[in-house]
Amino acid sequence: MTKYFGTDGIRMKLTDMSEEFVVGVAQGVAAPLRVKGASVVIGCDTRSSCRWISDVFKDVFLKNGIKVIDVGIVPTAALSFLVADLSCALGVMITASHNTAEWNGIKIFNSEGKKLMQGEIEGIEREMDRVFSNHVRAKV
Repeated sequence: MTKYFGTDGIRMKLTDMSEEFVVGVAQGVAAPLRVKGASVVIGCDTRSSCRWISDVFKDVFLKNGIKVIDVGIVPTAALSFLVADLSCALGVMITASHNTAEWNGIKIFNSEGKKLMQGEIEGIEREMDRVFSNHVRAKV
């Protein structure tokens, strides 16, 4: 069972989605990609909140030496296709699918444009927990 990810990524109301949380997710995703030359493709839907979430991911990835290809507004299926087509290590889709505008979410696709395996999700969540616990200790 996962702590942050549901059956299809992370979804939550924007009032609960802090920048600190998004940074933690991005750092959790970036951790296994800290390899020279890794590329990530990022896309989003039309929600107004997508831009700041995408910007947080781009900032974290770039600080970790990960190349970012921002394709802007695209359908989720197109992002899934582009991950493999552009030979990226993974893809990040900022969307809450059918949920209303006060929600948003983060879907991660592997290098083949498919959903992550359970072990990959658990690895991201372990890194997120490490980031969050370090942040709490730094505030004390």
